[in-house]
Amino acid sequence: MKISLLTFALVAIFGSSSWIGTNSVWMELSLLTAKLPEGWNLPSYLSAIVQIACLGPLIYSIILKGIKVSIPTVPLIFVFMILACCCQLGLCFFWSDTSYIFGAVRSWPLYLLLFGLAIVDAISSVLFLPFMAKFHPAFLNAYFVGMGLSALIPSLLSLIQGTSNYWCDGNKVPHYDPPRFSVSVFFLINFFFTCAALGAFVILYKTGAHKNSTKVVPDTLDTPAESVEKEESSFQETSASGARLAFLLIATALVNAQMNGIVTSVQSYATLVYSQNTYHYAVTLANVVSPLASWLQFFLKIQSIPFLAALTLCSSFCTGVIVYLAALSPNWIFGSEAVGSAISIASSLIAAGLHSYLRVMFAALLREGNHKESRLFWCGAFIQIGSFTGSAIMFPLVNVWKLFRSAPSCR
Repeated sequence: MKISLLTFALVAIFGSSSWIGTNSVWMELSLLTAKLPEGWNLPSYLSAIVQIACLGPLIYSIILKGIKVSIPTVPLIFVFMILACCCQLGLCFFWSDTSYIFGAVRSWPLYLLLFGLAIVDAISSVLFLPFMAKFHPAFLNAYFVGMGLSALIPSLLSLIQGTSNYWCDGNKVPHYDPPRFSVSVFFLINFFFTCAALGAFVILYKTGAHKNSTKVVPDTLDTPAESVEKEESSFQETSASGARLAFLLIATALVNAQMNGIVTSVQSYATLVYSQNTYHYAVTLANVVSPLASWLQFFLKIQSIPFLAALTLCSSFCTGVIVYLAALSPNWIFGSEAVGSAISIASSLIAAGLHSYLRVMFAALLREGNHKESRLFWCGAFIQIGSFTGSAIMFPLVNVWKLFRSAPSCR
């Protein structure tokens, strides 16, 4: 079977819109906290805003599945992507604006714009995936590659910007270098990426790519030896049981809880304790590994539930190592900076690879068989449930009970 390489690229660009808005704000935290009145309390406020926005998919699910209201998917996707573009553009001009609210000076424009971006990002899990059910199964991989790009693009921009470069003087006081370009320029670049994703979606729909994606075309990409027809029959023969479906959905929630909630909440504590370079290598390389791991499903398609369960346990173990390293902060594991740095980076990369591969594999299996659009809707719902649960668990641990302690920048 051959699929259009151009369509594959357009789907990946469309998928990059899934979380690029929220990720762009998180990548600028080191500069935002230094310039906005909330200081280092800002991340806790922004985390709460994102969690509130996660109610969007719940409301959408109740309307769609509970009240049985038919909502046209394509116009809704278009409206939400327009909202994302507007909020991203608004950040370019209003991210630094503040005013006196509820007894304190607050960055309320940033709150509102992030809330708009977070709603789009959160609801993409239950809105974009059912749309992808209309495509050839191989394009689901392209969508998850795009999801990886939504983290990779802001991360690379942040590294180029140099938001965290500093040097230590003789008194062990850090001195931060000015960024190569401003926060406004950073958000403007991400705005253009968001507009490109909107353009990709419009092209996909207007050209009917979701209807013609399995036709042989001149510019093509080979799929694995297993044909779509074989995958369909295999699913019906081996995966129709409710137990298998329950495992796939629960495992999807577990993997995304670790990927989007737990690791992101404590990775700074697990890496910055060793060095700034450790943090950058762990975050940036993990964001490179994530989209690459999404391609593995083309070459290594695992359908065995016991094997998938074993890989899920391995990913959970790597997440546990990251949490343990964070809990040790400001101390080094084994009292060694070099060993701790290596373990921290390795566990981050392995966890990112396993999480990304499993997320794609679970979605690919859920997409097969009958009622694929409904299955992908619930896949998206459990992605969001897992992400929200992971964040909800970690938020009080990090910001209320303060179980994790940061290390000094200069030792």
